[in-house]
Amino acid sequence: MPLAEVNVTEVLDYLRDELFAPNGALVLAFLFIAALVVARASASLKYLPKVTAYLLVGLAAGPYAAGLINQDFLSSMQVVKEIGLGLIVFLVGADLTLKTLGSVSKSANRIALVEITLTFLLVAGGVTGVALLTGGDWRLGLILGCFAVATAPAATLAVVREYNADGPVARHIKAAVARNDVVALILFGIVSIFIFDVPEGKTFLTGNVATSLQWILLPFPIGAFVGVGLSYLETVEEKPALRMLLSLGGLMISLGLAHLAGCSEILTVLVAGFAYGNSTIKGAPLRDQMRTLEIPFYVIFFILSGAKLDVRALAALGAIGVVFVVLRTIGKTIGPWAGARWAKLPKNQAGMMSYSLLSQSAIAIAIATVMSNWKHPLADQVMALVLGSVLVFEIAGPILVKVAVIRSGEVSIVDAVKHKERIASGNQFVAVVTEFLSHLGLRKKRKERQLGDLVLKKTQALSMDASFDKITKFIESYTHDSFPIVDKDGFYVGFISYNEIKDAGFDPVMKDLVRAADLVTSSAAVDLDEDDIDTAYVKLRDLPNTALPVVKHGENGKRLLVGAITQRDLIQAYMEAHEGRV
Repeated sequence: MPLAEVNVTEVLDYLRDELFAPNGALVLAFLFIAALVVARASASLKYLPKVTAYLLVGLAAGPYAAGLINQDFLSSMQVVKEIGLGLIVFLVGADLTLKTLGSVSKSANRIALVEITLTFLLVAGGVTGVALLTGGDWRLGLILGCFAVATAPAATLAVVREYNADGPVARHIKAAVARNDVVALILFGIVSIFIFDVPEGKTFLTGNVATSLQWILLPFPIGAFVGVGLSYLETVEEKPALRMLLSLGGLMISLGLAHLAGCSEILTVLVAGFAYGNSTIKGAPLRDQMRTLEIPFYVIFFILSGAKLDVRALAALGAIGVVFVVLRTIGKTIGPWAGARWAKLPKNQAGMMSYSLLSQSAIAIAIATVMSNWKHPLADQVMALVLGSVLVFEIAGPILVKVAVIRSGEVSIVDAVKHKERIASGNQFVAVVTEFLSHLGLRKKRKERQLGDLVLKKTQALSMDASFDKITKFIESYTHDSFPIVDKDGFYVGFISYNEIKDAGFDPVMKDLVRAADLVTSSAAVDLDEDDIDTAYVKLRDLPNTALPVVKHGENGKRLLVGAITQRDLIQAYMEAHEGRV
């Protein structure tokens, strides 16, 4: 069929109805491959974190867009999503150790006090006013005020961890997220006393007050029991595989006991992680075991979260929804900034905090789900408002967190600049096929290669006076890990080694100060006029790089850059040349 006659709708219908609907394995394969593709693509976009990319994949493939993921699949994967959220929240709690966050506790408390108070009062007051003016229910103000306080722990801290950010801003973000979510859940427990009708056959105290206290307070003893218990059990079990089972068992116990006790499951798991992280005496091996599972659950969680987002929910926001989005944005930007200035943080750090806490998803949706389970008359309206606002905040929030941690200078170059060594896919394919044939005994013997045969001729170079911006862009696009530097006449000077600079702080101040000449690591190179395969092998063997620039002699003995040679090709040629020798 000619390409012009291909009907996109028919193709999507076929994929959805014939391939994906009856085959959950293909859906999961699609999700993982799509996640891999967008994760690689997001690396080339300066401020698009993987979290947002995964959400967009789910949004595009979900039942409200292409429909490749249907509602039945979402329902069947709900338990997987709950495990994923529990895993992420537990690890959030486990990272909140008093030892690591103790240095920011006082300032974090001030930031949280100002930000939480301002956000709650703005949203609760503003939404209540609009509800009364438009004939709505005044209780929406209190409910949405609780939602507004919460900051998505998974999306926010996933970005911090993706870029291995560490410093005052990153630590304050971690501390703020934990405080926001705990307070949001407690606030909802308190507010629920007044927004629910008294159950039939019970009094205000035995019904509303008792249920709310149960929902707020029970997560603390249950979480502490599970967390401390895991710390003890990990001292008994030493085998990593069995520790994996122990860690998953502890997570499921947290969720199961919380459900049985009728209390907040998210708060229970968060407390369990916190109790474990602050009681382990073995270096937290269970946390490390959980992190080996985190990636697949992490990907599935965010893709499924994106699939549940409906762009049409934006239309359901109405006046109340718009006021909620605007006032929450004001509270979550001005509040952290004002709190940070009160805590005497430098102006630049306060500025970074002002747009780091906007993400919103899991906590808000979890609270809205509780309202549905408790059959509150406003549950449907609240869920529509939450899903509409989540669509805004969950897409924009992680992007702003990435901007904050990079601009704060707390991300190393290796994490901020996504350099990847690339070899032409055709060469890779040939190498794979050749290896396969060699194992079958069908590989033909190669003729002996010379040093010049190994040189990759397409090689770019940086000028000595290249700015820091040009250096980072070059790092992102250049194939190898040794970046050639040339002088104003084009002669080779030396190279910048990625291995030497990768842990340097990605400090924006460097943009105005650093030039390529300041970062030259070595003047070493493979010389076509003097070296052969043996001497080139020795040069590269003693360096931490996987490639070296190749030069030949030019005018006045100066060296002209002619290409690069990789460690892989050189080792292979060296072994072929010495094959069979004693």
